[in-house]
Amino acid sequence: MTRQRAAAVPFPSAEEAWLWTCRMVAGNVYGVPVQRVPEPIPRPCQPMDVAHAVDQLYRRSQLTRDHLAVLGHYGRRRSAPDPARDREARARLLWDEAFGLIAPVLAAKGFILREPAETAVFELV
Repeated sequence: MTRQRAAAVPFPSAEEAWLWTCRMVAGNVYGVPVQRVPEPIPRPCQPMDVAHAVDQLYRRSQLTRDHLAVLGHYGRRRSAPDPARDREARARLLWDEAFGLIAPVLAAKGFILREPAETAVFELV
């Protein structure tokens, strides 16, 4: 009897992939092996694949320690910084900047859906 594997579903965004990674890694920290955490939706990657992509951006000096601090803090909180809160405004800027770099890497690997390019609006004269 062969077990059929469901098709992997890419994440809708890099943020979702990061928050999933943090959730899965947190389970591992608390003694639940990453592979054993129940996941209802099959994903195209492992949590460490996303973490590795972020690490490579840091090693190439594209992400800074400030970016990593924000990604780690809000990843543990499992939510993005709230731009409406004054205390989280700088964190939101760093968060957005980081995902501007992370998203293309994850999209190229097929981990997230490619966001449609902005369509140019032409005015006929």
